[in-house]
Amino acid sequence: MNKEIILESLTRALENWVRHASAEQLWQVHQAGGLGASVHAEGDLVQVRIALGGARNALSDIGKTDGRLPVTEAFRGNSGADWGTPPPQGSAAREQWFLSSDVAQEHARQYLMAEVGEKRDVLARFVDEWIAQPQGGAQAPAS
Repeated sequence: MNKEIILESLTRALENWVRHASAEQLWQVHQAGGLGASVHAEGDLVQVRIALGGARNALSDIGKTDGRLPVTEAFRGNSGADWGTPPPQGSAAREQWFLSSDVAQEHARQYLMAEVGEKRDVLARFVDEWIAQPQGGAQAPAS
C-alpha cells in the first residue's frame, strides 16, 4: 500500500467534491466543517469517497470558517461580480443570502480548494490514521 498514491487519490477526491458540491453542502462545510472520506485500497488501486458528517477525523475542520468570509478572488470582485453586503454573521438571512449568491458560492469553492492545497499535512495525517487502522487500513470509517 503506497501512502503517496492514497494521498493523491484523497486530494483528487476532495477537489472533485469541492467542484461539484451543492450550495447547501458548501454552506455546511463553511459553517461547521465535517468533511470525511472513506478509502478502499487494493494494491495500487485506490478509491476514495468524500462525504459530509460521520465521525470526526483529520479532515473534519477543512474549510470551516464559522461563517467568516475570508478573502479570495471572488471576494475581490473578479470579473466585476458583486455580492452585495452579506447579512450579519449568525443570522438566518445569511444562509439564504449564501444559498442565492453564485459569487458567495464561488468564493466558498475557492477557499475550500485553497484549504485542500495548503493543508497537505492534514491530508497526510488522515492517510496515516487510515493506514494505522486494524487489518492494515482495509476499511476506513465512513465520514
